[in-house]
Amino acid sequence: MYRIIYNPVLICCFIFLLTVIACVKNDATGNRQLVILSQEEENNIGAREHPKVIKAFGGVYNNKIVQNYIDSIGKKVALNSELPNIRWTFTILDTPIVNAFALPGGYIYITRGLLSLANDEAEVASVLGHEIGHVTARHTAERHAKATFSNIGLQVLDIIVGQPIVSNLANIGLQGVLSSFSRSQELEADKLGIRYIRKSQYDPYGSVRFLKRLDSLVKISSEDNKNFINSIFATHPKPLDRAEYTKFLSDNSSDNKISKNRENYLNAIDGMIYGDSSKHGLVKNNQFLHLDLNFTFSVPEGYSLINKDNAVISHNSDNDVVVIFDGMNNEEGITLREIIEANIGRSRIINYEELLINNRLAISVEDKNLVNYDGNKFYRKIFLIKWNEVQVWRFSILITPNLKDTYTLESDSIPKSLNSLSVKEIKMAQPKYIRILKVEGSDTIELLSKQMVVLKNKKELFCLINGLDCNDEGNALKNGSLIKMISD
Repeated sequence: MYRIIYNPVLICCFIFLLTVIACVKNDATGNRQLVILSQEEENNIGAREHPKVIKAFGGVYNNKIVQNYIDSIGKKVALNSELPNIRWTFTILDTPIVNAFALPGGYIYITRGLLSLANDEAEVASVLGHEIGHVTARHTAERHAKATFSNIGLQVLDIIVGQPIVSNLANIGLQGVLSSFSRSQELEADKLGIRYIRKSQYDPYGSVRFLKRLDSLVKISSEDNKNFINSIFATHPKPLDRAEYTKFLSDNSSDNKISKNRENYLNAIDGMIYGDSSKHGLVKNNQFLHLDLNFTFSVPEGYSLINKDNAVISHNSDNDVVVIFDGMNNEEGITLREIIEANIGRSRIINYEELLINNRLAISVEDKNLVNYDGNKFYRKIFLIKWNEVQVWRFSILITPNLKDTYTLESDSIPKSLNSLSVKEIKMAQPKYIRILKVEGSDTIELLSKQMVVLKNKKELFCLINGLDCNDEGNALKNGSLIKMISD
């Protein structure tokens, strides 16, 4: 039997040696940096996680004109970075969420929602430059090294007894890769981004304009969207703080030749889908409509409807009722009862009922046990509806237990409303589009904003997406200038 003696001096020597070996100078920041991953390993992480990102964020927005345009901006900025020769990949994600992020290895993602909010090419270049900065600064590798070395004591002891210090270096996983960067890393990416767009001869104040508009978006967003946007900001510097920082960096710019390329940008996104697409379904008032899959259902007045990537979630104002809609393929051809028994267990099913919902076979069951959701316990009732030979839709109804009798009839009406689209609903399910119009002499903000096919905050949204001041009615619109309109 071997006795292992731990020598503190030896352990400190190992820590010092490993730290020195892992510290390398970063060409972008000029600082020495603690990293373990090689550039090749970072490239492999990006390549491995790329398909997962696309799947998790609603797929790729397939519009060659817009994609080629974003490619041209991104590659122009990337060529002025410290890593011009890696294979940069710029992907537009088909989601209305306003977001952008990067994976190591040069994988940059920007959402269709962000493109709707941006107002010129320089603004988009500033977003891409920021994300390129995360890659050139090797922030993912830096974060990974810090996480690894935070357990250095254990890992050094592993070395002493003959185990490798790190196994599976590249096994970070999608959640780890996309987790938030630190405040200092975000500001460092801003600094690098401003450097790159200045070298690319873009207006560096594009970053200031876009960040201020992003902050304004929160003020006119629905409560659900506002909460989502604030959750993004929670671990990042606030947009106004970043806008002040990028303004400081831009004020120190000595460039004379800069461009916004507003007309080029607006012409490129003319006809781009705005908001939810038919591929993912749309929310109209209290109704969810899916054009591609030809179905709709409605919720009672006062309920919120949130269209997520893997489910549609509805809840009443007090969150006493939550309804989760999703679906599954039944290629095996098993019965609806067998599906639900496999899903939650035969012993937990009570009050089994077969019924027809708009001439389609369906079942409803109650769960004998309470279930946990979002930190609370709920009574659960499940409806399964056989839509066709392979597709089954599921409604999971969650009700605060002591209010079950109060809300059962109301919540049951939601799955019972599932039906094919009518001719009128097919028209309703068509997505909205960004249309680029030329301002004419008689046009005003008040007049044009009324033409926006949105239900709320028409004037505020019109001004926001066009970078206008709603309070400056007299000087805001110039005859012959281009503006964005949300149209059918």
